[in-house]
Amino acid sequence: MKGKFYGIGVGPGDPELLTLKAHRILNEVDIICVPKSKMERDSVALNIIKSLLNTEKTIVELHMPMIRDTEVLEQEWQKGAATVASYLNKGQDVAFITIGDAMLYSTYSYLMARVKDIDPEFEIITIPGVTSFAASAAALNVPLAEGEERLAIVPSIEDPQRLPEVLTQFPNVVLMKVTPHFNEIVDILEQHNLKEKAVLISRCSTEAQLCERNLDNLKGTTPDYLSLILIKQQGEWLK
Repeated sequence: MKGKFYGIGVGPGDPELLTLKAHRILNEVDIICVPKSKMERDSVALNIIKSLLNTEKTIVELHMPMIRDTEVLEQEWQKGAATVASYLNKGQDVAFITIGDAMLYSTYSYLMARVKDIDPEFEIITIPGVTSFAASAAALNVPLAEGEERLAIVPSIEDPQRLPEVLTQFPNVVLMKVTPHFNEIVDILEQHNLKEKAVLISRCSTEAQLCERNLDNLKGTTPDYLSLILIKQQGEWLK
């Protein structure tokens, strides 16, 4: 019997936002794989679930660098998949944990595909998680969108000068991974009279959560890499 491979979204940071199903499976599997980048001293995903594990687990770190070199990334995804497959072939169940949701801009999707390539017969089960932007909207008590309003989720802004195009088409916008271009993003929002319609949220749902409604207070700084900006062009929601 081969083991099962689970992809588990563990949410934005608060362990209590983990689903009941995710909690159960994490305590049933033999192996828990965690993504680890050189930027992190500790795995954010692992820190979320540590207090929820009823027994000691075998934790396996998979190197998933935060880079854009596709060749290097492919090598790491294949190495990670081979590691997962080695446990599955021994009949051990494996869970790969990822912050937020497992199927939204997650390394898990690439790893899952390569595990399938190794053996299409592996049983793969994905457990969804709470996204950072859903948790941020809840923290602000502000709906992401209402009625027939459109919502854009932008994973990263490599060229902030393209932001006005998005803002023209969508009244509600979530900008993720804003740290590298934060100051330029704020300048563009100011140029379009939208700075007062935006709020930055960092480390949502954790003790370190920051909700900054005045983006000028952060100008010249580098926000935490787990930060996003929520923009709502309609309504008086910031009051």
